[in-house]
Amino acid sequence: MNIAMNTTLREILRIRPLAIRVLEGDSGHKCWEHLDLSLTAFCEKLGLDSGSLLARVTHLPAVSPDTDWVSKPLYLLIDHLTRGHSEFREQDLTSLAGILETNHLPGFPETYMVKLLVQEFNYFRDEFIKHMDDEETFLFPKAMRNEACFRYPEMGPEIHKGSINLYLKLENHKPENEFKRMITSIREKLRNQILDGSVADLAARLQVALESFEAKLVRHADLETNVLFPLAGRLEQELYESAAPGISRYPGN
Repeated sequence: MNIAMNTTLREILRIRPLAIRVLEGDSGHKCWEHLDLSLTAFCEKLGLDSGSLLARVTHLPAVSPDTDWVSKPLYLLIDHLTRGHSEFREQDLTSLAGILETNHLPGFPETYMVKLLVQEFNYFRDEFIKHMDDEETFLFPKAMRNEACFRYPEMGPEIHKGSINLYLKLENHKPENEFKRMITSIREKLRNQILDGSVADLAARLQVALESFEAKLVRHADLETNVLFPLAGRLEQELYESAAPGISRYPGN
């Protein structure tokens, strides 16, 4: 997804959460008040140089995977996870779907198992994409705004727009564990088959691709479950318990 002059601030932060550095750097907390304005309209309203702002957002560097997430602002981790989502959607899932294209394979019974795996993979892909969308439209922006409230005490928490801790309690990390289980199941079913010819060649390529994807998925899910969720939940709890957050111990920009 590309960022342009007509992209809203809300969508900019969905695509590149790290853009909050630029937006807050130019407007302070005011960017949080105008999330549904396009970049052009926002800059016109505040008298900002839209071309300069767009260029700086567009050229933001990738966040290092070796970052000490606990000691840095939460939006750095969210930016890293969002980049992972983009790679899952645009590279990994697309590549796996291409390998699973069965039009060039022999007919029944050789491809019966492969077609069953295609159905299972398609279900996994659809559910995984919906889950990533849920995180990017609620969990990530909610956590980023909560964190911004510590940088700008004049901003109040949007309690009426949902709770991260309630979300995590209801989900109980089930999606992350379920997605890891589903992709492992697909890989194990494939590994246990005795295949010949072109189906065996396809299965070998698919096995390698699935192993790589599984390792990447596990790293991503563990980072969310073990780092993001506890940090975001604790931050929200402290924010909600404090009527006047004042100066925060959380890192700034």
